[in-house]
Amino acid sequence: MNSQHGTSQQLTAPLLPSKKREHLPLAPLYGVSLIRTTAFAVAMMPAFNLRVAALAELAGHDAAAAASVMGLITALRSVAEFVAAPLLAVWSDRAGRRRVLLASGLAFAMECMLLAISRSLLVLGAVHAACGILASGGAVETSCIADATPAGPLRAVAVGRFFTVIGLALVIGPALGGALLAQYGSSAPFAFAGVLAAIGLIATAVLLPEYLPASSRAQAKRRDSGSQASSSLLTLLKHTPPLRWLVAASALSGLGQALFGTTNVLWLKAAFGWDGQDVGRFFACVGGGVILSQVFVLPWLLTAAKGRESLVLQVALLSNAFKFVGYSLAPSGGWVYVVLCVSIPTFCAGPVLSSLCTRHVPATQQGLWSGSMSALNTAANVLGALVGSRLFALALREFLPLGSPLIAGAACYVLATICVAHASHLGKDAKKYEDSKIIDPEMPDDNISGA
Repeated sequence: MNSQHGTSQQLTAPLLPSKKREHLPLAPLYGVSLIRTTAFAVAMMPAFNLRVAALAELAGHDAAAAASVMGLITALRSVAEFVAAPLLAVWSDRAGRRRVLLASGLAFAMECMLLAISRSLLVLGAVHAACGILASGGAVETSCIADATPAGPLRAVAVGRFFTVIGLALVIGPALGGALLAQYGSSAPFAFAGVLAAIGLIATAVLLPEYLPASSRAQAKRRDSGSQASSSLLTLLKHTPPLRWLVAASALSGLGQALFGTTNVLWLKAAFGWDGQDVGRFFACVGGGVILSQVFVLPWLLTAAKGRESLVLQVALLSNAFKFVGYSLAPSGGWVYVVLCVSIPTFCAGPVLSSLCTRHVPATQQGLWSGSMSALNTAANVLGALVGSRLFALALREFLPLGSPLIAGAACYVLATICVAHASHLGKDAKKYEDSKIIDPEMPDDNISGA
């Protein structure tokens, strides 16, 4: 009870004293995100994967073919998100965050209702892929947080609270989805998620304020879209070497997650014989791990590392690599829970990486940046879905070990850790250079090697 009260206090506590303008509270955003993400988890974790497997079996396909179909559907969805993410970002910079979140919520509610009545793989896949066009993927929500908080550790804490909300939804959603699947059949999770998504849509319309100031929207409207926006981001990356390596780390970590995440439900079923309720309970524990990481582990790590967010991020990424290796070597389902418990720091990576990236981005480009990062991660998801599902299909046909997607994902996390370490090294070199310029103003402005 005390822990729930503490979490509630953290979610409602003001993040920042007002300076030039009064910052809007983030509690409405957290509340709406809780409803929307719970609806998503009910529909997708594990109901969607098992629905694909069941329909594939009815169509006469084996488990390996079902894994390939799952990878294709996920890849098509990611392609839709990849195409749409930059457009949604530009739209949110010009029209405001609230309007985009309303459109995204409406699209998801419609998707859930259509999934509930679909009876073929073709319809199921087409609906899921098409509705990815208006999926925000968390990019608009993180833009809201960037609008309301200053760059630095305070923003990392705010993003961490957002991840805490996501974790709470991932505790409730999968367990509820698994129970609905077992008790009422494969359509029930989608129908329930549709109702919940409709409630979230109403809450967005009634409770959510507009976080992006009118002045920022006006500046975005004056900017040319398309090539100029892309050019400004490329210029930003060109002149900010640490940011380039952080972007590479983000892409690699997204790829590592997608290599396993696409078929994780089917993998748990094949490896341990779990059904929908078993998988739902495990995903609920994963959500609990997200909450623990944001409420307790991340603040402790930041304190222990004396605010060195890069070091915390490297620990989190390496923990992901060890977690995936541990899953692949687990002799039974119980060991998966043990590995999950000892790898809680893995869930600290997202908010810290977001904070490190956004501190390099001007306030007027936060939406565009979030959308571009979302597009990059969805591109990684496309590759991860296709490669991961293919590895899993080959493993089911006994050409590869069953843990092959996990080992490949672990390798991506190790590479991401190396990228973050290099970004940190470049940042230190740049700081030394700036300090030397303060001491010796006559020092030439030639670029440092790698900076």
